[in-house]
Amino acid sequence: MSEPNEPDQPEPDTSEVDKGQTRRVRKLGDRISEARHLRGLIRDPDLQAVEMERSGRRTLVGLWFFLSLGLVFTTAGVQRFLAGKTTMAEPLWWAAWTVEPMFAGLLIVLLNFEAVILSHGIKPDHEWWSRLKHVLLASTMAMNVIPQIMPLATGRWEAFNLGSAAVHAIIPVIVYGIAEVIPVIQARQRQVILAAYEAADTTTAASPPAPEAPPEPPKPPDPAVGTAPVERPTAEIPKAISKGPKLPPPMAQAVQSAYARAQSEGREFTADDIHAVIKVAPDLADQIAASYTQPTNGHAIA
Repeated sequence: MSEPNEPDQPEPDTSEVDKGQTRRVRKLGDRISEARHLRGLIRDPDLQAVEMERSGRRTLVGLWFFLSLGLVFTTAGVQRFLAGKTTMAEPLWWAAWTVEPMFAGLLIVLLNFEAVILSHGIKPDHEWWSRLKHVLLASTMAMNVIPQIMPLATGRWEAFNLGSAAVHAIIPVIVYGIAEVIPVIQARQRQVILAAYEAADTTTAASPPAPEAPPEPPKPPDPAVGTAPVERPTAEIPKAISKGPKLPPPMAQAVQSAYARAQSEGREFTADDIHAVIKVAPDLADQIAASYTQPTNGHAIA
């Protein structure tokens, strides 16, 4: 007894597997396409400028943040040195808080201007430029360190803290260093951007212009158009043609043109010239040629 036919099961679609278009392959293909597009963009000077601005902005934000923390610490040290034993009721106690921000502000203003001129390849070559920066650093450091070493001068060794003295000496140096580095970063950032644009301009100027396409040569006349050939001045056609074999007007015109060409070329008109323009029997071609070449009393030879 034969078994009943089972219903046909749909075969799995293996087209994607056969082609190898797996999910991983498609993902890698997308990455390759993206990298191919990015390859041209990476060399774009505008993109380089944007990336440099973004990277420099992140760096400067971090430096300014830590510079602010350092200034808070040094400001407290300077205020403590200047205020001494005064209280909050006295103006000197409040005024002492403004000294360190003033020193730091002067230093930052000088260094920012230095960054601008450095980006154009100019250095502030003046003796007081360096002296003023050194005076600001030395003043901040002295006002932070002197209160820490005063116990040593008065013989109170137990009140001296070596760690606190070291921190009060190092942090002003770090603050000064950060203030020096910030304008240098700004200057180098500007130089990189200008160098990228200059390289792009040089490449554009050095690239030769595209050669102009040579003028197209004149095209020969298309034979299919049926352009009439230039004919030389035709010789006078003898009246024998009117007495020769009667031909249809188109054929008679073609024979007359063939005879004129033969005459202009200075050769004998033969049956071959007739066969070249019309299709007739050889005897008739000979008779037509004879009517042109051997006329007698105005009548063609029969």
